[in-house]
This record gives sequence, C-alpha cells and structure tokens, in this order.
Amino acid sequence: MRTLIITATILAPVAASAGGYVVPNSNPRDLALSGASIADVDGPDAVTLNNAALAGPEGLGVSAGGQILSNRTDWSEPTLGSASLDNKINTPPFLSVSYGQKLSGGRAWGAGVGFSVPAGGSLHWPKGWAGQEYIQSVEQRVFGIVAGAGFQVLPMLKVGISYVRLQATEELHQSLNYLDHQGDAGLAMSGGANSFGLGAEFRVPQIPLTVAATYTHSAKLKLNGHVHFEDVPPAFSPQIHDQTVSEELTIPNILNVAAAYEVMPHLKVMAGYTFERWTVYTDDTFVGGDHTFTVSVPRNYKNAHVIRLAGEWANVPFLPKLTLRAGILRSISDQPTDTVSPSLTDASSWAPSIGAGFDLLPNLRIDAGYQHAFFDNVTADQMAAMKGDILGGTYKTQVDLFSVGVNWRTDLAFLKR
Repeated sequence: MRTLIITATILAPVAASAGGYVVPNSNPRDLALSGASIADVDGPDAVTLNNAALAGPEGLGVSAGGQILSNRTDWSEPTLGSASLDNKINTPPFLSVSYGQKLSGGRAWGAGVGFSVPAGGSLHWPKGWAGQEYIQSVEQRVFGIVAGAGFQVLPMLKVGISYVRLQATEELHQSLNYLDHQGDAGLAMSGGANSFGLGAEFRVPQIPLTVAATYTHSAKLKLNGHVHFEDVPPAFSPQIHDQTVSEELTIPNILNVAAAYEVMPHLKVMAGYTFERWTVYTDDTFVGGDHTFTVSVPRNYKNAHVIRLAGEWANVPFLPKLTLRAGILRSISDQPTDTVSPSLTDASSWAPSIGAGFDLLPNLRIDAGYQHAFFDNVTADQMAAMKGDILGGTYKTQVDLFSVGVNWRTDLAFLKR
C-alpha cells in the first residue's frame, strides 16, 4: 500500500507563464500582452500588476471580469498504459477599484484594492487510471486580496507599495490499495499568510521609453484541515483513520523588470523578464494531528525565468475605437524529472497571445485576451520510477486561457454638483 498523502501542493500545470502553480494575471489586457505590460499599466489593475502606476490616473476607476482556463494533460507509459485529464474548466474572477488625484509640481497619488486568484488549479484523472495511488483529483485556489498605493514623487518617477493577503483552500483525493479493494483518502485544508509588494516606474526624459520593476515577497501559508478515509479494512484502522492534518504551502518571491517604448503615436512595443524563486519550494510535508504519520514529499524545484515580448496598436485607422494586442513568452521552468508527479507536471513552455480592447464610451472600455501555452514534454526519471518513488511515464500538457473584462473611470463630477 502506498504511503498516505504522497502528493502535495497538488496542482496541475495551470501556469502558462510561470513555474510551479502561479496563474497568469486574469486582466485581459495583460494576458493579451503575455504579461509584458508592467511598464505600461493603464487602469485600476495597477494594484495587482504594478502599484506604482496607481499614481497618475484621476478619479475613480473600476476593473472587473473573469478568466476561463482549460488545462489538458496526457500521460503515457509503455507498460502501464495512458490517461488524459478529464475536461474541467476553471473560471477565476478579478476585481480592482482605484482612486487617484493630481498634485502640483508634476506629482500625483493613487490608491486601490483588488481581488484575484494568483495561484492554484485543478485536475481530475479518470477513475481507475494507473496513477490513482499517486493522485486521483485536485482542487486548489489561492485567493489574493491586495491594498496598495502609488506616489508620483517626481514628474518622471513613480513608486508604490502594497499589502497582500493570501488565502488558500485545497482538496485532494487519492486511491489506497488494500489488495482486495481500493479505498479513498480525501484531504481538505485551508489557511493563509501575509505578504507585500513593491513597485517603481521611470519615464526616460526626452525619449518615449518607460522602464518599471515590481517585487512580491514570498509567503508560507499555514494550512490546516482534516483527512477522511473510506472503505478502510478493520486491520488497518489503528494506522489509517480520520484525523486533523497540517501543511505549509510556499508562494515564491517574484521579480518583474519591464520596458515599454512608443515606436510611433499609438503603437507601443513592450518587453519583460520575470524571475520566480522556486528554490524555496523543496518539499511538501504533511503532519497528522495524532502524530500517526508525517509524510515529506520532495519537490526540489528550480528557479523560473520568463522572457516576454508584446505590442499594442491603439486607434487603428479602420476603427479608431479599437486597440489590437499580441505577445509571446518563453518560460524556462524545468521540473526535476526525479520528483515529477501527476499532481504537478510543470515544464518549460511557449505561450503566444492575442487580444483587443474597444472603447464603448470615452470612459468605458471592454477588453478580451487569449493565450495558448505549449509545454515541453516531461518524462519521469526511469531509476526513480523503478524504485517506486514516482510514477513513470511522459506528460504532454497544453493550456488555454481566455479573459474578458470592463474598465470604467469617472472624475466623480456628479458628486460635486
């Protein structure tokens, strides 16, 4: 019988633009630009993208919408067979609200709050598949609530800071082999942690060039919950029974550096680089409440590096209210093949993206973005599979993301009448 709860941080590779289990920003403009918009944020979503950009826009702004995320992973192994994830659509929402004012001397300030799902995912492998004793199903969500402020301290320089609250829920199911039948082990936990973010934006004098940087500090979410077992034979009851369980979930440090250059009026090109410090993610350890088990699952992740390139064309000649966007990224986030698991089969990937925005009114815009990620194939280390440490086989993954949202702004003049 396999060790109890041997999967951890239980996620499918839903992160088309990052290592591990970080989800691309749900903002449709940023998605269409492959995440390269850090140096050219233009709305309330600055609270989650680059808090420094909250300074500048005047009045009240609201941005809201949602994302549709579909993850497809195929697994195969010559002696064990093959399986594919059951189709499961995820729909993470987002909402941002901001307010800002201009000040004298080319200065400004702005503040905002935002809600999003910055990490998480889900997977459902078919019943009876060859890896059911490693993982059967996963549901995890990491919700982010952000409050931030930006300050334009000089005409060419903006800085920002934000408080981040991360709250996670997760549920997994795994099959246990009792020789004469299969039982189910189900685990559900929740918990959270605090973090912070910093941002800066600099407009180069005399050149239509903006450079920016953001940093989000790592967080360790302390999760607590219960584990429930079904169809346990009486002989196993002393060792395998319902109890409390705890785990620590790691969210890594993330650094973004980006630039935006206006090639000609209404046409911008953007580039960015993201560093995610996944070396802090060494293992997942589950501890039972009555100390009948402590399970440590090695992960030994490597740091992730993401290179981004995008372009945006506003006021297109054939339809001035239309803005067109496109981008591409390369994520270098190879997962160690001796710890690869069907619970988290991350890999390096390519991800092109497209999108558009349309001005319904002078202060109301609708945006849509689409991204498709092609993950490199990952084959589990043969020696580790032979020892039973991991499930052997090759994983092939593709992810589709579609996002739509509205962006509205008012100077609140109706309140001043």
